[in-house]
Amino acid sequence: MERPLSSVIAAEAYGTFLLTFVGATSITVVSDATLFASGPTLGLGFIGLAHGFALLAGIASVGAISGAHFNPAVTISVYASGRLPRRRVPAYIAAQFAGAILAAVVELALVGMTAGSVADLGSNLPNNSLPSPMFASVLAEIVGTMILAMTVLGSTDQDSSSIPWASSSIGIVLAAVIWALGAISGASLNPARSFGPALVSLLFDTGPMSYYWIYVVGPVLGGLLAAQLYKLIFKRV
Repeated sequence: MERPLSSVIAAEAYGTFLLTFVGATSITVVSDATLFASGPTLGLGFIGLAHGFALLAGIASVGAISGAHFNPAVTISVYASGRLPRRRVPAYIAAQFAGAILAAVVELALVGMTAGSVADLGSNLPNNSLPSPMFASVLAEIVGTMILAMTVLGSTDQDSSSIPWASSSIGIVLAAVIWALGAISGASLNPARSFGPALVSLLFDTGPMSYYWIYVVGPVLGGLLAAQLYKLIFKRV
């Protein structure tokens, strides 16, 4: 049964808030040794687990309402695969961006300007030490999002309904991709999750917003690739 649009909007806003707040705040904690003495010892493993567990919590709490996209790239991928009506796509995406912006505002209120500015509220940034940082970051976002979106599509397909842990794989994959690609692009895989911290961090730094295009182009292309791969693998006669 299709849920009321108001329920879907609230679920997507909440889930994206949860993912962005927990994930971005974990980056702030790891980055600020002054306020969080043990933070730098936690590293990328902690950041990946924070994002993965937050996504698992969102799926468990509101997944039955909206499908737990929490990510415009995933929404576009689900739509492109034929599993989401076009009329619902704008509402999903608007709710996701609203949730991510609110998460960044709450994080700033929690940690303050000084700690918030250390890692730009957990913004995703390319690794400019790489030989071709822009290319590497876009490619990382494409590949990472394709893997994440394909996991969403495959684990929620009707043929996977008999696997009890199928949806749990989504959070695990997000953590794994962050471990693999976080040092290259920040492994956002999510235009909304990147936008919230980048927007609010304009209060002290314009850098994250200047790179934001990477976290739109890469994830959208990755989501569209996943939709095509899903249709190829799961096609029915």
